[in-house]
Amino acid sequence: MMYDFKFADIGEGIHEGQILKWYFKVGDKVKEGDTLVVVETDKVNAELPAPVDGIIVKRGPEEGETIHVGETVVVIDDGTGGTLEEAPKVEPIKEEKSEDKSKAAPSVIGAIEVSEDVIASSYESDTEAQTETKKALATPAARYLAKTLNIDINQVNGTGENGRVLKEDIQNFGGTQMYERPKVAVSAQGEVEYMPLSKLRKAIVKSMTLSKQIIPHTVLMDEVIVDKLVQMRNESKGHAEKQGIKLTYMAFVIKAIVKALKKHPLLNASYDEVNDRLIIKKYINIGMAVDTPDGLIVPNIKDADHLSILELAREIRTLADQTIARKVQLSQLQNTTFSITNFGAADVSHGTPIINHPELGIFGMGKIIQKAVVIDGEIKAAYVLPISLAVDHRIIDGADAGRFLSTIKSLLNEPLMLLLD
Repeated sequence: MMYDFKFADIGEGIHEGQILKWYFKVGDKVKEGDTLVVVETDKVNAELPAPVDGIIVKRGPEEGETIHVGETVVVIDDGTGGTLEEAPKVEPIKEEKSEDKSKAAPSVIGAIEVSEDVIASSYESDTEAQTETKKALATPAARYLAKTLNIDINQVNGTGENGRVLKEDIQNFGGTQMYERPKVAVSAQGEVEYMPLSKLRKAIVKSMTLSKQIIPHTVLMDEVIVDKLVQMRNESKGHAEKQGIKLTYMAFVIKAIVKALKKHPLLNASYDEVNDRLIIKKYINIGMAVDTPDGLIVPNIKDADHLSILELAREIRTLADQTIARKVQLSQLQNTTFSITNFGAADVSHGTPIINHPELGIFGMGKIIQKAVVIDGEIKAAYVLPISLAVDHRIIDGADAGRFLSTIKSLLNEPLMLLLD
């Protein structure tokens, strides 16, 4: 029998990928589970395994070319006969919790470097759409927009072929209208060099544009004297190194943010625009911006409120290394509740961070410097940490933001308080 193995919708708005490397060619024998190909998407690199034993009779795009959701990765002949027209379409899926498992289609879970968690393909059959529990046919762009706006796509009436939900249907659902900025062409005079954007950079462009279009940002800036924090970190570095941990200031700052979020839970929420309500998270997943060769990626530390400062330091280093190597799990890119970015890592003191939609705030920390300050009427040399906080001004007022920032300042100024619960 021939098996037609398709490239599936693996979620997070990913609807295409670039073939990085093929491990087999047409005519090669493969075993079930063998890695066939590595595909680069906007955020992750995915290893796609063979769904069955057999011989490859057809292969998808070549290395460097693009493959879209629903296109053939490979066709495999398992030696039992049959034609290509009779080949079942095999693709990774994720079972919907609301459906009976007996209704699930045959599947192969790919060895994905960033996750084993994949979502159902956008290319469902008409019969699936006619089941008692309505499951929308939709384009990947529509699914991504629906997720961004917290819209249940199964409640949207599609205007596309066979009732498929289009991006425009999501925009018009419930009267929601999205303003799309017109694209402007750029001309040049003289010698130039054209450099195409990477998939990750394109994803960053979309994310930043979405954030600035939807969220009215307001930014608060301040400085905090951290002499005691510098001393505590210096005294603790040796102990941490014995445990194989690099203790950075980031771990202390995240601990302070966690404590502040517990005291001011409004900052650990998202705004559900469709239903005009706040979703206040009872869990704390701190996203941290990681500088990679291709651009910023923001993985998150799960349940950061359950970790000690040393555990946070270990997780920061591990997560950063995995992200830079593009080995981070897809689950670690999802469900962030509040983010932090470190301008100091770029030798910068101040900055105005951009909120990661649909979060309500992001904290920025600059480079710690020693400078003259006035303490109790006297000029002294002190270590100073520049900090900033960007908030969604639709939900977070300046007073609320100020109180949140004040809590963080107090904790960093008296770091022993970070150790007390």
